[in-house]
Amino acid sequence: MAHNQILPNQVLGTNLRIHTQKDGVPELTDVSVAMVSLEPRLVKGEPLHLRFREQFYQLFTGNWDFICADLGVLASGDHPNDTLFALKSLVKELYQRNILTIIVGGEQENTLGMFRGLSGMNAYVNLTSIDAHLDFGEPGVLISDDSYMSKIIIDKPNNLKQFTNLGYQSYYVSQEELDLMEKLFFDAYRLGDISADIHESEPILRDTDILSVDLSSVKASELDNPKGLPNGFDGAQICKLMRYAGLSDRLSVLGIFNISDSQRTDQLLAQMIWYVLEGYCHRVNEYPFSTHEVCTKFVVPQEQTELIFYRSEKSKRWWIEVPKEGKHNNNDQVTLLPCAEKDYRLAQKGEIPSRWWKSVKRSMH
Repeated sequence: MAHNQILPNQVLGTNLRIHTQKDGVPELTDVSVAMVSLEPRLVKGEPLHLRFREQFYQLFTGNWDFICADLGVLASGDHPNDTLFALKSLVKELYQRNILTIIVGGEQENTLGMFRGLSGMNAYVNLTSIDAHLDFGEPGVLISDDSYMSKIIIDKPNNLKQFTNLGYQSYYVSQEELDLMEKLFFDAYRLGDISADIHESEPILRDTDILSVDLSSVKASELDNPKGLPNGFDGAQICKLMRYAGLSDRLSVLGIFNISDSQRTDQLLAQMIWYVLEGYCHRVNEYPFSTHEVCTKFVVPQEQTELIFYRSEKSKRWWIEVPKEGKHNNNDQVTLLPCAEKDYRLAQKGEIPSRWWKSVKRSMH
């Protein structure tokens, strides 16, 4: 972009490796994070990918010790399946290079392309969405052929181990959808619960391979979007969630979709990506976490069992041990589920964490 030539040396626009028409695709050998936008939508003559990049490139870098690349725009195909295939191929290629991929723009249905890019690489995949809806179907139809989530859960072979929603709003979600989540041992957290304790999302994002963000989960007033939702996360909350995502050693691909058309949206989007990079800079390489790590073990007796917690002495984060039996567990390796110190404190009072229960039930099916 032409305006990059006049940006200060300390900003992102002069520190990224950028795909340009003149220089082509940048060298990826030592790149840690790569960003790509999907086919732009024209708004008042200016493409989305130009608008948000103008805001993003002006932000100052943090004290980061890794290289980030901007791979430009992934052109859409003649058919939606062509775009999904291209996205799948891109995600797979960058995953094989151990590069965190950030997808920006397009519809949330592109989550399917991200999922398929990883599902052939990992035995099992954990997917998290930040969304006011659960996206299984449409009014009157629980499982819809047009729903990307329906396609993910019925894909063969099915590599989806866990799906978690953060921020659903009850009046947009049917009881049938919640019942389906319960039947599949998936987790859903209401907007009010996450907003009241945003740190509750950290262990969930720590255990996530793919994060799909519907930007309409941010309230309309934060985006200057007259067609948005009146309730949702505020700007500070969504940025904190993005930092937790970047901090997750397990996260391989993140997509931000359904982007509205306003300067304030572009500014917030740029800051969200900045916080992903800030989180990435502070990764502590604790995945997969092992009891061989420097950690403290805590045993909490319950009426019919005992719960075993571990606290990392490096990061002070917590994990809880899940029983070995079940097809998702390796017989010679204990499964450790990320949790919060709050879960340990509740266990001391006799309350068993719901995520632990669901993980146990899921491992037995």
